[in-house]
Amino acid sequence: MTDLTGRQQNILEIVIREHIDHAVPISSNFIEEKYGLGISTATIRNELYELIEKGYLYQPHTSAGRVPTDKGYRFFVDLLSDNEKKKLERRLEKELERMRREMEGRFHFIRNLTRFLADTSSGLTVSYFPRESVLLREGWGEVLRDPEFEDIEKVRSFMEMVDDFEKNIDSFLDNKRQDCLKIYIGSEAPFSKRYDFSVLVSSCRISRKRGLFAVMGPKRMPYDKNICLVESIIKFLED
Repeated sequence: MTDLTGRQQNILEIVIREHIDHAVPISSNFIEEKYGLGISTATIRNELYELIEKGYLYQPHTSAGRVPTDKGYRFFVDLLSDNEKKKLERRLEKELERMRREMEGRFHFIRNLTRFLADTSSGLTVSYFPRESVLLREGWGEVLRDPEFEDIEKVRSFMEMVDDFEKNIDSFLDNKRQDCLKIYIGSEAPFSKRYDFSVLVSSCRISRKRGLFAVMGPKRMPYDKNICLVESIIKFLED
């Protein structure tokens, strides 16, 4: 059960989607000018203040707009509708079927899937199949183009998180449900320290061989698209 009014939910979703698209804090003036919600800028500003008080947004500087917190991103992820996922699933079906037809063996298929997931998600993608000694990483070029990584300390922190994930990768295979997608936002991830990134990870099977796919990147990632991508690939492999 949410502690937000309908209007606050709408404004929060606008802030998160715009921040994901533009990587800048979102102001009340911007929301009023672009969306014309039928309320004044002052009212939007008050609602943004309430969202800060409730922990969904924060304001990096006094004169800046607002940015989502981990709690805000979690609300957004839980809000994503099945309709959005279904639209994206339909777009992915043809591409995945083409890859299946062109498969030249299991390793090449896994590599192509990993590359496809990295290209389409714009995140760093890891695939892991322990019985076949396969651990692949694709997408460094894509993810490091994100503006967050203009800060070299962010790059170091991200590389440290990837290393942490790979050292503990077997623990992500422990869940019994093969189709269970886990989404870790910021401090939610079960690592030894806090990282300011997000990780989507799901177990899967290819020809009865158990493994996983993971997508990693800034918290400002396109969750609707990336969740759909991972879920579609897992469903495709099961079918």
